[in-house]
Amino acid sequence: YTFVTESNVRGYEWTTKETDILMDDLMDAALGNLGGISDDAALNDSNSGGASARPPPSIITDYELSQIVLVPTSDWDSNSLGLGNRYDVYDGQQRLVTLNLLLAGLRDSFQSEADELFSANKGAGGKRAVALAATAHEISGMLMPKKVRKEDVLRIALRKRDNVLLEQILVGKDGSISDEDDEEDENDEEQYSPTETFSKLTSKEKSALLSPLSPANARIFHNFVHLSERLALLTTRERLRLLDYIVERVYLLVCIPETSRIARNIVMSQGRKGMDNEPVDDFKGLVCFRYTLEEGDMYDTFDLWDALAAEPNASSQRSAGKEASSDVTIQAVGRDIVSSTCLLRASAALRTKIRSRGGDEVYEWERWLRQELWLQNQRMAQQQQQQQPSWQGKDFFIEQIAPASVALYKFRTGQWDEFAFLSNKSKKMTKMRRETIVARLNFLRDIVMGVTSAKEAEIAILELLLRAEDYVGKNDGSMLSRYLDDFLPMIETWTLWMALVRPSPMQRHARVFALLDAMDDLDSVGSSTNDSGETKNGLSESLQECMDSYEFGASAGGKRLAAAILKRMNLHLMMEEKKSIPSGDKMDAATVDSIQQHWSDEEERDEWASRIGNLALVSSMPARNRRTKKSPSDTSSWESKSKAYKKESWTLTRRLAELEQWDTDTVRDQQRELLSLVDLVWSFNNV
Repeated sequence: YTFVTESNVRGYEWTTKETDILMDDLMDAALGNLGGISDDAALNDSNSGGASARPPPSIITDYELSQIVLVPTSDWDSNSLGLGNRYDVYDGQQRLVTLNLLLAGLRDSFQSEADELFSANKGAGGKRAVALAATAHEISGMLMPKKVRKEDVLRIALRKRDNVLLEQILVGKDGSISDEDDEEDENDEEQYSPTETFSKLTSKEKSALLSPLSPANARIFHNFVHLSERLALLTTRERLRLLDYIVERVYLLVCIPETSRIARNIVMSQGRKGMDNEPVDDFKGLVCFRYTLEEGDMYDTFDLWDALAAEPNASSQRSAGKEASSDVTIQAVGRDIVSSTCLLRASAALRTKIRSRGGDEVYEWERWLRQELWLQNQRMAQQQQQQQPSWQGKDFFIEQIAPASVALYKFRTGQWDEFAFLSNKSKKMTKMRRETIVARLNFLRDIVMGVTSAKEAEIAILELLLRAEDYVGKNDGSMLSRYLDDFLPMIETWTLWMALVRPSPMQRHARVFALLDAMDDLDSVGSSTNDSGETKNGLSESLQECMDSYEFGASAGGKRLAAAILKRMNLHLMMEEKKSIPSGDKMDAATVDSIQQHWSDEEERDEWASRIGNLALVSSMPARNRRTKKSPSDTSSWESKSKAYKKESWTLTRRLAELEQWDTDTVRDQQRELLSLVDLVWSFNNV
């Protein structure tokens, strides 16, 4: 087998900690504790002066280094490389690289010892020196198999950027994989092994060596030096026993499915490929390496993706201009946001439901990528832009994934001022209009993030945000107004419908795709009926009926929905009254309080306790004061609650405090008042 890591987006990530674990296991198995030698045998060896004597073969056990998953590649040239094949490592990269580093350390240790014997005896080192040199040569053949009249090939090769030091280590001082290196070697008076070269470096020289290289190179360097130092502590016999054990007793279960899709399913079903690997990382590999043509662009896109997927608290913004050929500023949004963005945008582009489990979404994402590549290149051909380079993976990332991820991050975190169409610098945006748009967006954010039955609406929301930002850049105020004043209320109304009616996933996706089609066809805006024939009045009545019967207080999800609805109603009234709007933490912390908690009649309790009429919006639930000795009945009494409601900034909650008492009749009145606000708050003109 010869290995490459074309589809493995993980770099070499093992540190000396993981390397030590593997080394300890192998040494225990080969030299003693893991079935290698009993305590009595070790004691006898110690007494006889042969501490490293070989244990009886009958008690040496095999060591299974788990499974690796490989996919055959199609780039093996048998004319230049001979018989064989090259395999793409889908799972097992860390173990394979570390084993090769360990073998390289053993090779250098044997060669160094042979050179010392030859040097001490003026070129005549005896049988021992010859045997050690032959052993080193044997290991060299494992790391870089040589064939007569064929090109040399390394046992394992990472991507070019990460392969710099690994190649030097595996080639060693006697080997070469290019003619230029052979010429340089002939001119050198004395060659040094990688172990000798790296061990002699000062801290300053190490920094100079590693600073221009990738982090994977640094880990390879440190692990190789660490393994070499540990091998130097062993005797020659112990190192030989370790080598024999690795060659004869260490096994890897090799799984070679026909396609990468089967390989991905195998790995994901077993929960392997690292604890920190997600389907979006596999898609990242496709975009950066399979669908990007130039190698420099591949790594530039890879670095930009890493910058985008970084945790926001680690780096709010990072300029990739130093790393990429184009001056691109990337805002860190987190990997989960990037993954959600891919799901939402692929669903919008393909008009299909994409499941986010089992890794199958990667195939739908690739279909989305291929569709965008075809559409963009067709458009360029029609515009007679053949001289421009073809649209590829790097363009897909910069124009599709990055801006959509940033927009989704701003939406989910409520950073409304960061949107160009809501910027305070915009002179065309009146205060009333801006507050209305922000109130709608806050409502949508509360619903899609808190109510499972409405999460699909985020597909249409993200589409609208991207189009609105695009029309700001084009300075097209009329189209921007259509999206903000017509489409946004439409999306808000249908999102509320999803949350209250709780339709099936198929129905929810159908409604969202109808909204997307409406955006593509502006003539559909203003239609008097929807696809099922419901009139505007019918939809309004449907929402009121659902809201009237919905048991909001019976579940945590229902309370979140009630808080979002009451918040939206309160904001509508406060904007009409031109009162100050709560913002920031006060807005996000708002929740609902059950007004009447003790009922004398069980039937009335069952009917009204969880209705929205018995819920009040409060800035936060009051903290319990352990020093006060009030009974629960005192804190839940109407007198106590009305005093607390007077201090609230929410209009509807303060109105409740004006009532003298709270009973079943007042719950009914409050229910009717809230239902009457549905037509005022949610627009049905465009649905």
